[in-house]
Amino acid sequence: MKNLILCLIFGQGLVCSISAQTPSAYEVYPNPSDTVTALEIEISTAFAQIRNLHTDSIFVKWVRKVIYVSPGVANAVCDPERCWFTSTQTNSFGLARDSVGKLYVSFLKPGNQAASGIVHLKLTNLDNAADTLTAIYSFNSLTGSIDLPTPNVKLFPNPTTDFFTLENAEAVGSMRLYTLDGREVARFVNDPGNTYSIANQPVGNYILSFEDKNGQMFQAVELQKR
Repeated sequence: MKNLILCLIFGQGLVCSISAQTPSAYEVYPNPSDTVTALEIEISTAFAQIRNLHTDSIFVKWVRKVIYVSPGVANAVCDPERCWFTSTQTNSFGLARDSVGKLYVSFLKPGNQAASGIVHLKLTNLDNAADTLTAIYSFNSLTGSIDLPTPNVKLFPNPTTDFFTLENAEAVGSMRLYTLDGREVARFVNDPGNTYSIANQPVGNYILSFEDKNGQMFQAVELQKR
């Protein structure tokens, strides 16, 4: 009753905090999705799935944004309806109640060349525009003699206001911070103090990529600044 009274008192022009905690109607897993393939493989796919958590059917729109890809590398999205052309930047699809569908990103590279890339999909519930998710996909194509670190680096706090720290970062050599339109805005060298400042960056969402000590990208995560 006390919470209800507080909501009524402050409700004019405000949304009660209970509504802000409404869970999403869907989830994507694994997220981020990472894949490493041999040099001779021309098509590398980062696999993920999307699950409807709602009690009814939902319709979801995705918008693809390339954060970074090596020169000559193309990419395309496969959603529950079909696999799309590399030129298709957005589409929407339906998910029945309790259903699961594919949500892949494939990277296509020419010949036997080392390559890497990061793509993110912004997902929006068309029945609730505030219900959005970001799914991140990354790939690396390497010679068989190179092993990449396990992509299990964790960062916190996230969201953050001024700085972040890392866990499981022993293999990290450096990091690159990208805006969601693909601009690199900061680079960090792994610091024994393990604290990194983004105080000079505007509020918003970013993609942080981790590189090993040989400069090979092996993981990418979303970072939110408030």
